[in-house]
Amino acid sequence: MLELSLREARRLMIGAQLLSGPQPKRPTKAKMLDVIRHLGAVQIDSISVVQRSHHIVLWSRLGNHNPEWLNDLHGKDRAIFEYWVHAAAYAPIEFFPYFRRDMLSYSKNGGVRMREWMEQHPHTLDRVVDCVRANGPVTTKSFNPPDGAERAAAWAWYGNKPTNVALDMLWSAGVLMIDRRDKFQRIYDLAERVHPTWDDVDLPTLEDERNALALTALRATGVMTARWLPDYFRTKWGQRSAVVEVLNNLVQSGHAVEGRIKSIDEPVYISTETLEKRFRPSRTTLLTPFDSLIWDRRRTRQMFDFEVTLEIYVPREKRVYGYYSLPILYRDRLVGRLDPKVHRKTGELTINALHLEPWFIGQDDERFYVELAACLVDFSAFNGAGHISIGPCNPPESKGRLEEALVTSSL
Repeated sequence: MLELSLREARRLMIGAQLLSGPQPKRPTKAKMLDVIRHLGAVQIDSISVVQRSHHIVLWSRLGNHNPEWLNDLHGKDRAIFEYWVHAAAYAPIEFFPYFRRDMLSYSKNGGVRMREWMEQHPHTLDRVVDCVRANGPVTTKSFNPPDGAERAAAWAWYGNKPTNVALDMLWSAGVLMIDRRDKFQRIYDLAERVHPTWDDVDLPTLEDERNALALTALRATGVMTARWLPDYFRTKWGQRSAVVEVLNNLVQSGHAVEGRIKSIDEPVYISTETLEKRFRPSRTTLLTPFDSLIWDRRRTRQMFDFEVTLEIYVPREKRVYGYYSLPILYRDRLVGRLDPKVHRKTGELTINALHLEPWFIGQDDERFYVELAACLVDFSAFNGAGHISIGPCNPPESKGRLEEALVTSSL
Protein backbone atom coordinates (compact mmCIF):
# COMPACT_ATOMS: atom_id res chain seq x y z
CA MET A 1 0.00 0.00 0.00
CA LEU A 2 1.38 3.38 -1.03
CA GLU A 3 2.00 5.82 1.84
CA LEU A 4 2.08 9.57 1.30
CA SER A 5 2.96 12.41 3.61
CA LEU A 6 0.37 15.15 3.91
CA ARG A 7 2.59 17.46 1.88
CA GLU A 8 2.98 14.90 -0.90
CA ALA A 9 -0.80 14.44 -1.01
CA ARG A 10 -1.39 18.21 -1.08
CA ARG A 11 0.97 18.55 -4.02
CA LEU A 12 -0.87 15.84 -5.91
CA MET A 13 -4.20 17.52 -5.21
CA ILE A 14 -3.01 21.00 -6.21
CA GLY A 15 -1.53 19.62 -9.42
CA ALA A 16 -4.67 17.65 -10.21
CA GLN A 17 -6.67 20.84 -9.72
CA LEU A 18 -4.52 22.56 -12.39
CA LEU A 19 -3.04 24.97 -9.84
CA SER A 20 0.55 23.78 -9.75
CA GLY A 21 2.75 25.29 -12.45
CA PRO A 22 2.74 28.63 -14.29
CA GLN A 23 -0.50 29.74 -15.91
CA PRO A 24 -0.58 29.51 -19.72
CA LYS A 25 1.04 32.46 -21.47
CA ARG A 26 -1.76 32.60 -24.01
CA PRO A 27 -5.09 31.46 -22.57
CA THR A 28 -7.72 30.55 -25.14
CA LYS A 29 -11.36 29.54 -25.15
CA ALA A 30 -10.28 26.00 -26.01
CA LYS A 31 -8.03 25.90 -22.94
CA MET A 32 -10.93 27.17 -20.83
CA LEU A 33 -13.05 24.28 -22.05
CA ASP A 34 -10.23 21.88 -21.23
CA VAL A 35 -10.19 23.21 -17.65
CA ILE A 36 -13.96 22.76 -17.26
CA ARG A 37 -13.81 19.26 -18.69
CA HIS A 38 -10.99 18.30 -16.36
CA LEU A 39 -12.59 19.73 -13.21
CA GLY A 40 -16.02 18.42 -14.17
CA ALA A 41 -17.79 21.44 -12.69
CA VAL A 42 -17.25 25.15 -12.11
CA GLN A 43 -19.62 26.46 -9.44
CA ILE A 44 -21.65 29.56 -10.28
CA ASP A 45 -22.15 32.33 -7.75
CA SER A 46 -23.70 35.79 -7.88
CA ILE A 47 -21.37 37.74 -5.53
CA SER A 48 -19.99 40.56 -7.66
CA VAL A 49 -17.73 42.78 -5.53
CA VAL A 50 -15.06 41.46 -7.90
CA GLN A 51 -15.47 39.19 -10.92
CA ARG A 52 -17.96 36.47 -10.06
CA SER A 53 -16.65 33.25 -8.59
CA HIS A 54 -16.97 31.12 -11.74
CA HIS A 55 -14.77 33.59 -13.59
CA ILE A 56 -12.22 33.68 -10.76
CA VAL A 57 -12.01 29.88 -10.67
CA LEU A 58 -11.00 29.97 -14.33
CA TRP A 59 -8.67 32.95 -13.79
CA SER A 60 -6.85 31.03 -11.03
CA ARG A 61 -5.99 28.41 -13.64
CA LEU A 62 -5.73 30.44 -16.85
CA GLY A 63 -4.68 33.91 -15.71
CA ASN A 64 -6.10 37.07 -17.28
CA HIS A 65 -8.48 36.13 -20.08
CA ASN A 66 -11.73 37.16 -21.73
CA PRO A 67 -14.62 36.23 -19.39
CA GLU A 68 -17.01 36.27 -22.36
CA TRP A 69 -15.50 32.99 -23.50
CA LEU A 70 -17.53 31.29 -20.78
CA ASN A 71 -20.78 32.71 -22.15
CA ASP A 72 -19.75 31.63 -25.65
CA LEU A 73 -19.04 28.08 -24.54
CA HIS A 74 -22.48 28.00 -22.95
CA GLY A 75 -24.83 29.94 -25.20
CA LYS A 76 -23.16 29.66 -28.62
CA ASP A 77 -20.97 26.58 -28.73
CA ARG A 78 -23.21 24.44 -26.50
CA ALA A 79 -20.04 22.92 -25.08
CA ILE A 80 -21.19 23.33 -21.46
CA PHE A 81 -24.52 23.40 -19.61
CA GLU A 82 -25.85 24.52 -16.23
CA TYR A 83 -27.22 22.19 -13.61
CA TRP A 84 -26.93 21.11 -9.98
CA VAL A 85 -23.41 19.71 -10.27
CA HIS A 86 -22.10 19.98 -6.70
CA ALA A 87 -24.15 23.19 -6.64
CA ALA A 88 -25.44 25.31 -9.51
CA ALA A 89 -22.50 24.97 -11.87
CA TYR A 90 -21.24 24.81 -15.42
CA ALA A 91 -20.39 21.29 -16.56
CA PRO A 92 -19.22 19.84 -19.88
CA ILE A 93 -22.15 18.95 -22.13
CA GLU A 94 -20.86 15.38 -22.37
CA PHE A 95 -21.69 15.09 -18.65
CA PHE A 96 -25.38 15.75 -19.34
CA PRO A 97 -26.23 12.01 -19.41
CA TYR A 98 -24.77 11.56 -15.92
CA PHE A 99 -27.16 14.11 -14.41
CA ARG A 100 -30.22 13.29 -16.49
CA ARG A 101 -31.30 10.67 -13.96
CA ASP A 102 -31.37 13.37 -11.26
CA MET A 103 -33.48 15.57 -13.53
CA LEU A 104 -36.01 12.84 -14.29
CA SER A 105 -36.38 11.95 -10.61
CA TYR A 106 -36.52 15.54 -9.37
CA SER A 107 -40.28 15.62 -8.85
CA LYS A 108 -39.88 12.70 -6.41
CA ASN A 109 -36.46 13.38 -4.91
CA GLY A 110 -36.18 17.17 -4.99
CA GLY A 111 -37.37 17.54 -1.42
CA VAL A 112 -40.74 17.58 0.30
CA ARG A 113 -41.35 21.33 -0.13
CA MET A 114 -40.52 21.24 -3.83
CA ARG A 115 -42.66 18.15 -4.42
CA GLU A 116 -45.61 19.69 -2.60
CA TRP A 117 -45.25 22.93 -4.55
CA MET A 118 -45.26 21.09 -7.88
CA GLU A 119 -48.32 19.07 -6.84
CA GLN A 120 -50.16 22.23 -5.77
CA HIS A 121 -49.31 24.34 -8.84
CA PRO A 122 -49.74 22.13 -11.92
CA HIS A 123 -51.44 24.94 -13.86
CA THR A 124 -48.53 27.32 -13.26
CA LEU A 125 -46.07 24.69 -14.47
CA ASP A 126 -48.16 24.00 -17.57
CA ARG A 127 -48.56 27.70 -18.28
CA VAL A 128 -44.82 28.29 -18.20
CA VAL A 129 -44.06 25.32 -20.46
CA ASP A 130 -46.77 26.38 -22.92
CA CYS A 131 -45.40 29.93 -22.99
CA VAL A 132 -41.85 28.77 -23.68
CA ARG A 133 -43.01 26.32 -26.33
CA ALA A 134 -45.04 28.97 -28.12
CA ASN A 135 -42.82 32.03 -27.70
CA GLY A 136 -39.28 30.77 -27.31
CA PRO A 137 -36.73 31.57 -24.57
CA VAL A 138 -37.97 33.42 -21.48
CA THR A 139 -36.63 35.01 -18.31
CA THR A 140 -38.28 35.62 -14.96
CA LYS A 141 -39.21 39.05 -16.31
CA SER A 142 -41.34 37.46 -19.03
CA PHE A 143 -44.14 36.85 -16.50
CA ASN A 144 -46.12 39.29 -14.36
CA PRO A 145 -47.03 38.80 -10.69
CA PRO A 146 -50.57 37.50 -10.10
CA ASP A 147 -53.26 40.08 -9.44
CA GLY A 148 -53.16 41.30 -5.87
CA ALA A 149 -49.68 39.99 -5.17
CA GLU A 150 -47.87 41.83 -2.41
CA ARG A 151 -44.56 43.49 -3.12
CA ALA A 152 -41.77 40.97 -2.56
CA ALA A 153 -39.31 41.49 0.27
CA ALA A 154 -35.84 42.51 -0.90
CA TRP A 155 -34.40 39.17 0.28
CA ALA A 156 -37.13 36.95 -1.21
CA TRP A 157 -35.42 34.31 -3.36
CA TYR A 158 -38.28 33.89 -5.83
CA GLY A 159 -39.83 37.34 -5.55
CA ASN A 160 -43.62 37.47 -5.62
CA LYS A 161 -44.20 35.43 -8.78
CA PRO A 162 -45.08 31.72 -8.72
CA THR A 163 -43.71 31.55 -12.26
CA ASN A 164 -40.22 32.19 -10.85
CA VAL A 165 -40.54 29.04 -8.76
CA ALA A 166 -41.95 27.16 -11.74
CA LEU A 167 -38.99 28.10 -13.93
CA ASP A 168 -36.56 26.84 -11.31
CA MET A 169 -38.53 23.62 -10.77
CA LEU A 170 -38.81 22.94 -14.49
CA TRP A 171 -35.08 23.54 -14.94
CA SER A 172 -34.25 21.22 -12.04
CA ALA A 173 -36.57 18.59 -13.54
CA GLY A 174 -34.89 18.85 -16.93
CA VAL A 175 -37.98 20.07 -18.78
CA LEU A 176 -36.22 23.38 -19.35
CA MET A 177 -32.53 24.16 -19.68
CA ILE A 178 -30.71 27.44 -19.36
CA ASP A 179 -30.19 28.55 -22.93
CA ARG A 180 -27.71 31.29 -22.02
CA ARG A 181 -27.25 34.21 -19.65
CA ASP A 182 -27.57 37.91 -20.34
CA LYS A 183 -25.81 40.07 -17.74
CA PHE A 184 -26.01 37.05 -15.46
CA GLN A 185 -29.78 36.67 -15.86
CA ARG A 186 -30.88 33.18 -16.78
CA ILE A 187 -32.65 32.70 -20.10
CA TYR A 188 -34.67 29.48 -20.20
CA ASP A 189 -35.76 27.34 -23.13
CA LEU A 190 -37.07 23.83 -23.67
CA ALA A 191 -34.43 21.19 -23.05
CA GLU A 192 -35.19 19.63 -26.44
CA ARG A 193 -34.20 22.89 -28.14
CA VAL A 194 -31.08 23.59 -26.07
CA HIS A 195 -29.77 20.02 -26.33
CA PRO A 196 -31.60 18.60 -29.37
CA THR A 197 -29.33 15.58 -29.86
CA TRP A 198 -30.19 14.05 -26.50
CA ASP A 199 -32.63 11.13 -26.24
CA ASP A 200 -33.57 9.59 -22.90
CA VAL A 201 -33.19 6.11 -24.39
CA ASP A 202 -29.44 6.82 -24.16
CA LEU A 203 -29.55 7.18 -20.37
CA PRO A 204 -26.47 5.38 -18.97
CA THR A 205 -26.77 2.70 -16.34
CA LEU A 206 -26.38 3.80 -12.74
CA GLU A 207 -23.11 1.86 -12.57
CA ASP A 208 -21.69 3.61 -15.65
CA GLU A 209 -22.82 6.99 -14.30
CA ARG A 210 -21.16 6.47 -10.93
CA ASN A 211 -17.95 5.12 -12.43
CA ALA A 212 -17.66 8.07 -14.83
CA LEU A 213 -18.27 10.69 -12.14
CA ALA A 214 -15.94 8.97 -9.68
CA LEU A 215 -13.16 8.85 -12.28
CA THR A 216 -13.60 12.55 -13.05
CA ALA A 217 -13.57 13.46 -9.36
CA LEU A 218 -10.46 11.34 -8.81
CA ARG A 219 -8.60 12.89 -11.73
CA ALA A 220 -9.65 16.38 -10.60
CA THR A 221 -8.43 15.91 -7.02
CA GLY A 222 -5.63 13.38 -7.45
CA VAL A 223 -6.47 11.93 -4.05
CA MET A 224 -9.89 10.72 -2.94
CA THR A 225 -11.56 9.04 0.03
CA ALA A 226 -14.96 7.44 0.46
CA ARG A 227 -16.01 10.41 2.60
CA TRP A 228 -14.89 13.02 0.10
CA LEU A 229 -16.24 11.46 -3.10
CA PRO A 230 -20.01 12.06 -2.59
CA ASP A 231 -19.42 15.78 -2.03
CA TYR A 232 -17.56 16.43 -5.28
CA PHE A 233 -20.64 16.24 -7.51
CA ARG A 234 -23.16 15.83 -4.67
CA THR A 235 -24.87 12.97 -6.40
CA LYS A 236 -26.74 10.33 -4.42
CA TRP A 237 -24.31 7.46 -3.88
CA GLY A 238 -26.35 5.49 -1.38
CA GLN A 239 -24.60 3.56 1.38
CA ARG A 240 -20.91 4.07 2.13
CA SER A 241 -20.30 0.53 0.87
CA ALA A 242 -21.50 1.62 -2.58
CA VAL A 243 -18.97 4.48 -2.59
CA VAL A 244 -16.15 2.12 -1.61
CA GLU A 245 -17.23 -0.28 -4.35
CA VAL A 246 -16.97 2.45 -6.98
CA LEU A 247 -13.52 3.44 -5.75
CA ASN A 248 -12.41 -0.19 -5.77
CA ASN A 249 -13.61 -0.38 -9.39
CA LEU A 250 -11.14 2.42 -10.19
CA VAL A 251 -8.36 0.41 -8.58
CA GLN A 252 -9.28 -2.70 -10.55
CA SER A 253 -9.38 -0.73 -13.81
CA GLY A 254 -5.93 0.71 -13.16
CA HIS A 255 -7.07 4.31 -12.66
CA ALA A 256 -6.26 4.37 -8.94
CA VAL A 257 -4.06 2.77 -6.33
CA GLU A 258 -5.05 2.38 -2.72
CA GLY A 259 -2.89 4.11 -0.15
CA ARG A 260 -2.68 6.02 3.08
CA ILE A 261 -1.94 9.59 4.07
CA LYS A 262 -0.47 10.28 7.46
CA SER A 263 -3.11 12.04 9.61
CA ILE A 264 -6.03 10.87 7.42
CA ASP A 265 -7.86 8.11 9.29
CA GLU A 266 -9.24 6.19 6.31
CA PRO A 267 -7.94 4.62 3.11
CA VAL A 268 -7.21 6.96 0.22
CA TYR A 269 -7.39 6.32 -3.50
CA ILE A 270 -4.68 7.97 -5.56
CA SER A 271 -4.98 8.72 -9.26
CA THR A 272 -2.33 6.80 -11.21
CA GLU A 273 -2.45 9.53 -13.85
CA THR A 274 -1.65 12.17 -11.23
CA LEU A 275 1.09 10.09 -9.61
CA GLU A 276 3.02 9.98 -12.86
CA LYS A 277 3.32 13.78 -13.04
CA ARG A 278 5.28 14.46 -9.82
CA PHE A 279 3.92 17.97 -9.26
CA ARG A 280 5.98 20.62 -7.46
CA PRO A 281 3.56 23.54 -6.97
CA SER A 282 5.08 26.93 -7.74
CA ARG A 283 2.01 29.11 -8.24
CA THR A 284 0.73 31.94 -6.07
CA THR A 285 -2.93 32.68 -6.70
CA LEU A 286 -6.26 33.52 -5.12
CA LEU A 287 -9.15 31.10 -4.70
CA THR A 288 -12.82 31.76 -4.13
CA PRO A 289 -14.70 29.94 -1.36
CA PHE A 290 -16.44 28.04 -4.18
CA ASP A 291 -13.29 26.73 -5.85
CA SER A 292 -13.27 22.95 -6.26
CA LEU A 293 -9.92 22.71 -4.47
CA ILE A 294 -11.58 23.90 -1.25
CA TRP A 295 -15.36 23.63 -1.67
CA ASP A 296 -15.37 20.50 0.52
CA ARG A 297 -14.73 22.07 3.92
CA ARG A 298 -13.89 18.75 5.59
CA ARG A 299 -11.33 17.91 2.90
CA THR A 300 -9.82 21.40 3.15
CA ARG A 301 -9.39 21.12 6.91
CA GLN A 302 -7.80 17.69 6.61
CA MET A 303 -5.48 18.51 3.72
CA PHE A 304 -4.61 22.16 4.39
CA ASP A 305 -5.45 22.78 8.05
CA PHE A 306 -7.39 25.80 6.81
CA GLU A 307 -10.89 27.00 7.65
CA VAL A 308 -12.69 28.52 4.66
CA THR A 309 -14.95 31.39 5.76
CA LEU A 310 -17.72 33.29 4.02
CA GLU A 311 -18.92 36.32 5.95
CA ILE A 312 -21.27 38.01 3.48
CA TYR A 313 -24.21 37.36 5.81
CA VAL A 314 -22.30 38.34 8.96
CA PRO A 315 -22.88 41.90 10.26
CA ARG A 316 -19.94 44.14 9.40
CA GLU A 317 -18.94 44.66 13.03
CA LYS A 318 -18.77 40.89 13.62
CA ARG A 319 -16.71 39.95 10.57
CA VAL A 320 -13.25 38.55 11.21
CA TYR A 321 -11.74 38.50 7.73
CA GLY A 322 -14.09 40.61 5.60
CA TYR A 323 -17.14 40.47 3.38
CA TYR A 324 -15.71 38.17 0.68
CA SER A 325 -12.31 36.86 1.69
CA LEU A 326 -10.33 34.89 -0.88
CA PRO A 327 -7.84 32.28 0.34
CA ILE A 328 -4.24 32.73 -0.84
CA LEU A 329 -2.61 29.64 -2.33
CA TYR A 330 1.18 29.94 -2.06
CA ARG A 331 2.95 26.96 -3.55
CA ASP A 332 1.44 24.00 -1.67
CA ARG A 333 -0.18 25.77 1.29
CA LEU A 334 -3.07 28.09 2.02
CA VAL A 335 -1.22 30.84 3.86
CA GLY A 336 -3.82 33.55 4.37
CA ARG A 337 -6.76 35.38 2.85
CA LEU A 338 -7.63 38.83 1.57
CA ASP A 339 -10.86 40.74 1.13
CA PRO A 340 -11.00 42.46 -2.29
CA LYS A 341 -13.42 44.92 -3.83
CA VAL A 342 -13.23 46.49 -7.27
CA HIS A 343 -14.54 50.04 -7.69
CA ARG A 344 -15.60 49.89 -11.31
CA LYS A 345 -16.26 53.62 -11.73
CA THR A 346 -12.79 54.62 -10.56
CA GLY A 347 -10.93 51.56 -11.81
CA GLU A 348 -9.46 50.75 -8.41
CA LEU A 349 -9.00 47.38 -6.73
CA THR A 350 -9.06 47.76 -2.95
CA ILE A 351 -7.75 45.06 -0.66
CA ASN A 352 -9.87 45.86 2.37
CA ALA A 353 -7.91 43.49 4.59
CA LEU A 354 -5.12 40.93 4.43
CA HIS A 355 -4.80 38.21 7.05
CA LEU A 356 -1.95 35.71 7.12
CA GLU A 357 -2.37 32.39 8.91
CA PRO A 358 -0.71 32.52 12.37
CA TRP A 359 1.71 29.71 11.52
CA PHE A 360 2.88 31.58 8.39
CA ILE A 361 3.73 34.86 10.13
CA GLY A 362 7.50 35.00 10.24
CA GLN A 363 7.80 32.77 7.18
CA ASP A 364 6.41 35.43 4.84
CA ASP A 365 9.66 36.28 3.09
CA GLU A 366 10.28 38.77 0.29
CA ARG A 367 9.57 36.14 -2.35
CA PHE A 368 6.04 35.70 -1.01
CA TYR A 369 5.22 39.41 -1.29
CA VAL A 370 6.76 39.65 -4.76
CA GLU A 371 4.64 36.75 -5.97
CA LEU A 372 1.49 38.00 -4.22
CA ALA A 373 2.01 41.44 -5.78
CA ALA A 374 2.34 39.91 -9.25
CA CYS A 375 -0.82 37.90 -8.58
CA LEU A 376 -2.71 41.05 -7.54
CA VAL A 377 -1.55 42.97 -10.62
CA ASP A 378 -2.94 40.22 -12.84
CA PHE A 379 -6.12 39.98 -10.75
CA SER A 380 -6.55 43.74 -10.98
CA ALA A 381 -6.25 43.65 -14.77
CA PHE A 382 -8.75 40.78 -14.91
CA ASN A 383 -11.18 42.98 -12.98
CA GLY A 384 -10.63 45.99 -15.24
CA ALA A 385 -8.83 47.97 -12.53
CA GLY A 386 -5.65 49.96 -13.06
CA HIS A 387 -4.77 50.83 -9.47
CA ILE A 388 -4.44 48.75 -6.29
CA SER A 389 -4.78 50.05 -2.74
CA ILE A 390 -4.02 48.04 0.39
CA GLY A 391 -6.01 48.34 3.61
CA PRO A 392 -5.21 47.04 7.10
CA CYS A 393 -3.11 43.88 7.32
CA ASN A 394 -2.41 41.23 9.91
CA PRO A 395 0.45 41.36 10.71
CA PRO A 396 0.53 45.17 10.28
CA GLU A 397 3.95 45.20 8.62
CA SER A 398 2.55 43.18 5.71
CA LYS A 399 0.93 46.36 4.37
CA GLY A 400 4.22 48.15 3.72
CA ARG A 401 5.93 45.03 2.40
CA LEU A 402 3.12 44.33 -0.06
CA GLU A 403 2.90 47.97 -1.17
CA GLU A 404 6.64 48.00 -1.82
CA ALA A 405 6.37 44.79 -3.84
CA LEU A 406 3.49 46.28 -5.84
CA VAL A 407 5.62 49.29 -6.78
CA THR A 408 8.38 46.98 -7.99
CA SER A 409 5.90 44.74 -9.81
CA SER A 410 4.43 47.73 -11.66
CA LEU A 411 7.79 49.00 -12.95
